[in-house]
Amino acid sequence: MSKSVQTLTQDPDARYRSQLQAPTSTAVWLMIAVITMFFFLFAVAYRIRMTLPDWQPVNEPWQLAVSTVMLVMSCVTMHLCYRKSVLLPSLRASHTLLIWTVSFTLGFVFSQLWAWQALLAINLGVGSTPAASFFYLLTGLHALHVLGGLIALSWVVFLAGSGHRNQLYPALQLCTRYWHFLLFVWLFLLGLLRLT
Repeated sequence: MSKSVQTLTQDPDARYRSQLQAPTSTAVWLMIAVITMFFFLFAVAYRIRMTLPDWQPVNEPWQLAVSTVMLVMSCVTMHLCYRKSVLLPSLRASHTLLIWTVSFTLGFVFSQLWAWQALLAINLGVGSTPAASFFYLLTGLHALHVLGGLIALSWVVFLAGSGHRNQLYPALQLCTRYWHFLLFVWLFLLGLLRLT
């Protein structure tokens, strides 16, 4: 076997380090920059639209607190999974934490749907008021980015489970970066909605 090929070890004290390939890491940073500008422009449009006389604020449903807790927990478990994958580059070492990450992420998405249902129950649909429209737009776009991250994470788990286990650490490093970014964007949106 070539010396350049990373191999698994049964030594519990072994540490696994792998440098991210520059193009992949740069691509993730570029994607984060584009998404940041995307949400920033929507936030500017939101603030401008607020100044018009027909603006009626929407009281955000309490389910947003549940969404926030779910996203924070998914970030925590993702980070712990990434840290654990440094020790032993196997899916089994991080399997439970990955399951928790996926579960909390799905919990976030379902709590978002729950919040939308709460607004619909009081007749605040997508087109009912400008504020309601922006609420659905901003939270929906964020949820789509979360689902995109979940698809990427599922692909990472699949590759790791199908024999590409030595790619687990660098892939989790990228996913963890994206998950923390999603949490930052969510807190920004939550602050924007609450303070206005």
